[in-house]
Amino acid sequence: MLTIIKNTFREALAKKIFIGYYIFYAIVVILMLFAVNLDTVEGVISMTDVKQSVNLVQKGFLDISWALIVFFSLVSTASFIPSMLEKGTIDLLISKPVSRFTILLSKYLGAVLFMFLSMVFLLGSIWLILSAKSGYWDFQFLIAIPLITLAFAVMYSINVFIGLTTQSTIISILVNFFLIFVLCPILSIREGLIFTFVKNTGVQFVFNFLYWVFPKPGEIKDITSSILVGKKIDFWSTSINMEAGDFTASWMALITSLIFCIALFSYSTYYFSKKDY
Repeated sequence: MLTIIKNTFREALAKKIFIGYYIFYAIVVILMLFAVNLDTVEGVISMTDVKQSVNLVQKGFLDISWALIVFFSLVSTASFIPSMLEKGTIDLLISKPVSRFTILLSKYLGAVLFMFLSMVFLLGSIWLILSAKSGYWDFQFLIAIPLITLAFAVMYSINVFIGLTTQSTIISILVNFFLIFVLCPILSIREGLIFTFVKNTGVQFVFNFLYWVFPKPGEIKDITSSILVGKKIDFWSTSINMEAGDFTASWMALITSLIFCIALFSYSTYYFSKKDY
């Protein structure tokens, strides 16, 4: 398993994914370092509660960048499974005394570990910058590292499935773009916006069904933001007040996303074990 994970990192290095990834995030960190040293920012921090200011900056950064980070990471790792299935590579892998489940799980974990280390670098650097600048060390912000990695892991199960069934990197990217930026956000606001116009119970049932079936990366971000600002998190359902611009996140969004990930990866494993290469 470790050998396959190492090979995944070697592939990222060979394709310059790893280098490009960290150069991009280094630029983001430098921009953040520049921004917090502006006189206007220093003035705002000195005039307001430091804890509140740091929390708002951290929450604002996650609100703006969460979906972009997850999607960018999915794009960067979308080729891992199709590359594994190329003639010669897959022949070598399945000739080894390793189960196909172990092969697929190792590839999956390699991508997730790649994402985790990237978030340690990006979010850890931003946390250090804000903490050193303000003097307020908010360790709660670091919970964003495992949670955004978890959001990636959920969505990457889609990359694994599409990569196995179509061997297409482009289709994986397009499907994830549609889910992250179109379908999932629409489903998340169905009660607060769509159901105020759509009263047909049959249509509402379809929206609710799709909401509970599909993953919810945006709502995992809402859970993270709620933790940062000390806001209550409901267990059963997310509620959104469009007029007040307020929301209450729910743990069920995280649980159902994990169920989706496990179910889809389990089917992908079954498909991979039965496929003749």
